[in-house]
Amino acid sequence: MPITDPRLEQTDKSFWHGFTEFYDTHLPLKIEGKILEFGVFKGNSIRWLLAKFPEAMIHGADILPIQSEWPIDARVTYHMVDQDDETQVKSLLEHVGRGLQLVIEDGSHFPRHQSRCLRLGLDALEPGGTYVLEDIQTSHPAHSQYADEFGTALGQTSLSVLLAFEHLKRRGEALSQSTLATLGGGTHFTDVDIAKLFAQIASIDVYKRATLPSKCWKCGSSDYDYHSYRCGCGVDLIDEADSMSVVIRKA
Repeated sequence: MPITDPRLEQTDKSFWHGFTEFYDTHLPLKIEGKILEFGVFKGNSIRWLLAKFPEAMIHGADILPIQSEWPIDARVTYHMVDQDDETQVKSLLEHVGRGLQLVIEDGSHFPRHQSRCLRLGLDALEPGGTYVLEDIQTSHPAHSQYADEFGTALGQTSLSVLLAFEHLKRRGEALSQSTLATLGGGTHFTDVDIAKLFAQIASIDVYKRATLPSKCWKCGSSDYDYHSYRCGCGVDLIDEADSMSVVIRKA
């Protein structure tokens, strides 16, 4: 469903990343169960979900308490959760309970948090459900949040693991012991985690924006210097590690 409410255009899923058109193709057309989104921010993505899935019950999780700008609706429940605390993430998923058909991870963007929510969230997702890991570019070695966690070393992240899975599945290959040894044994996933994730995933679709955003996330303008790929306010418009999302279908 295309965005028709001007308020929904305020979500960076649309104006900066360009995720929403990708999601129109890859997300379920209808959800009658539950949706969980990590990261509420200003609430615009909750508004987008309310419009896109009018029969779903939506859970928004954030490290902040409920903010005045967040939408209030009978179909929305908010939860205060720290993604750095595994117990809190587990408790949230247990509280949401059965019927979870869509998880969108758009929270802190810290690589370790992305991996934790993937590992726990995919377990909680119903068979055939959809898991979306947004802004996964922060798990790319060129991104500052990757450097904050790993420094100059190469580390195991959701991005490296999921790209490997997509490569294997596209080629019709199983997860061999040698590949398992290469992917496993890191700080985010054990060998057991890797094998379980691979078995749980039916398909992976990857998006990376290759065009200029509609407007700047920082200043809100489209006053661009097209030759330098920068906004007039100085923000880079196309980075090596920018605007990536992964849509996973659970087996």
